[in-house]
Amino acid sequence: MSTKGPRRPGGSGRSGRPRKPRPPSAGERASAVANNRAVRGITYWVVVGVGVLLLGLWIVSGPVCGISNVTVDGYTGPDTAAVQETAEIVAGTGSMVRLPVGDMRRALTRFPGIVEVNVTRDWPRSITVDVTMGEPVAILAVDSGGRYLLSPSGQVMGKADATAGLPVIRVKALPPGGVLTAPGDRAALLFVGWLTPEVAGRLRNLRYVDGRLFADLANGLELRIGTPDELAAKAQALAAVLSQASPEVLAKAAYLDISNPRRPMLGSKVVPIIEGADGTSTTGGTDTTGGTDTPGGTDTTGGTDTTGAADVTSGDVASPGSGSGSGDSGAVGDPSG
Repeated sequence: MSTKGPRRPGGSGRSGRPRKPRPPSAGERASAVANNRAVRGITYWVVVGVGVLLLGLWIVSGPVCGISNVTVDGYTGPDTAAVQETAEIVAGTGSMVRLPVGDMRRALTRFPGIVEVNVTRDWPRSITVDVTMGEPVAILAVDSGGRYLLSPSGQVMGKADATAGLPVIRVKALPPGGVLTAPGDRAALLFVGWLTPEVAGRLRNLRYVDGRLFADLANGLELRIGTPDELAAKAQALAAVLSQASPEVLAKAAYLDISNPRRPMLGSKVVPIIEGADGTSTTGGTDTTGGTDTPGGTDTTGGTDTTGAADVTSGDVASPGSGSGSGDSGAVGDPSG
């Protein structure tokens, strides 16, 4: 008979005590310490970096580098107070480190006449906004009253005083938003742009009526421009006629028609009915008695032009069938001849 007692569960005949864990070696302890230090170091520098970043953002956008004074130079329009207020509002969105140049330019170029905006620092906490005004190219005359300077882009730049030397574009009402947008009015402005300042300054009441452009010259001569096409060629034709025609010839004319820029025409004035000594009478209509006196003293007047207008084409605006028989003669026709 065996005298051994029953085995303990899980036993192997040896003691059933759990084995003690093996203590880490010196190398393992050193490695753990190094890992802990690395984690703490990374955490430290992350915290420091975030703090520096937040501090930088606060410096850039906070009161330390904030803009406290704004000076606007160069604006001569009617809305000085509004321009100053707008510049201060935009400046509040930036700082001395990060100037709001783009926002400032977009905000101020909406005002009449401003074409360029530059922003410079004036340390410690001030900026200067330099505004460049566009040169007016015309005067916008409104039928209901008021005269305004007009920029090359069609923007109203403010009220016009006694400004001389600028063409006058007439419209029925001030355009909404202060910018010419109607196609006919834009065509009038485009025609002005093709003219030299000297010729443009002679235009009065340039207007768009029923699909055609008309104007008055400074001497009272009506200018018929026609449909708003070939405006560059029509501007050239106008300049050629005004440079070649004598004041006497222009004084006899009632209108200048450049609707066909290759054949500009001077239309004559109307003559009243006159009864002659022999009892006959001449009918009213086109004055065709002008003619030209030759240097030798021979009077060549009396040629009747039943068309009512004289061809004034020259070498610059040559056309077949001109009164001189050659488009290169350089002569300007007398509307009464």
